[in-house]
Amino acid sequence: MRRINDFEDFYEAPMGLGGALELRDFSEAANSRLPSWGRRAVREDRRSEFVQARPPGRRGLPARTPMQELIADQIGILMRQIKRLNPNEAFLEPPGGSYSVQARDNLQRRLDELQRTLIVDPRTGFPIQRHIADPRGNIAFEPLGGSTVSGQNPVDTHTLYPNGSNYHRMNPQRHGSGRPPHGHGHLMGTGPNTKGQGPSLDIRGNIVPWNSPDAHWPMRK
Repeated sequence: MRRINDFEDFYEAPMGLGGALELRDFSEAANSRLPSWGRRAVREDRRSEFVQARPPGRRGLPARTPMQELIADQIGILMRQIKRLNPNEAFLEPPGGSYSVQARDNLQRRLDELQRTLIVDPRTGFPIQRHIADPRGNIAFEPLGGSTVSGQNPVDTHTLYPNGSNYHRMNPQRHGSGRPPHGHGHLMGTGPNTKGQGPSLDIRGNIVPWNSPDAHWPMRK
């Protein structure tokens, strides 16, 4: 160790023994030999003071009141009920946040609208969202959350379950064994096309063999 100033009581300790941390607190001479450590300590002290003085409102959103929590729970219930009736329903961020009275009332009106217009196909028990008709008055049902596409033959019309399996098929032209224009109905299957479609139904909703006469529904020509 070596003496660093006229005060014989203070010595510079070897590195690793904490000499720097002790010397920066003693006299101007000691601090002048370690300028970066002293300044870093001041910067850290000022930084901690600034963090402590930050306004509480900037650290996050204010806590919800008990009434807002109740409204948020009601909004969640309404969204789940709407999704059950219409799986394709999309929700935007409601005005006033996810716990506003306006958002809850808007969702309630939407649920009431879906419940008023809900029609259930007695053959399948599935809710219907649209009726697809051709110029001759033949009608196919489009199930809730499903869609309508053309068949492999462009003149054919297929309505689909939400998973893409066939619901109704309208075949205005002959196909297969040369039957006259006809339609088909199906329970939900596993996916698109013939391989994915579910069991065939007759016009009363009974399961029948896919190639039986009862699986072919008459159509207006």
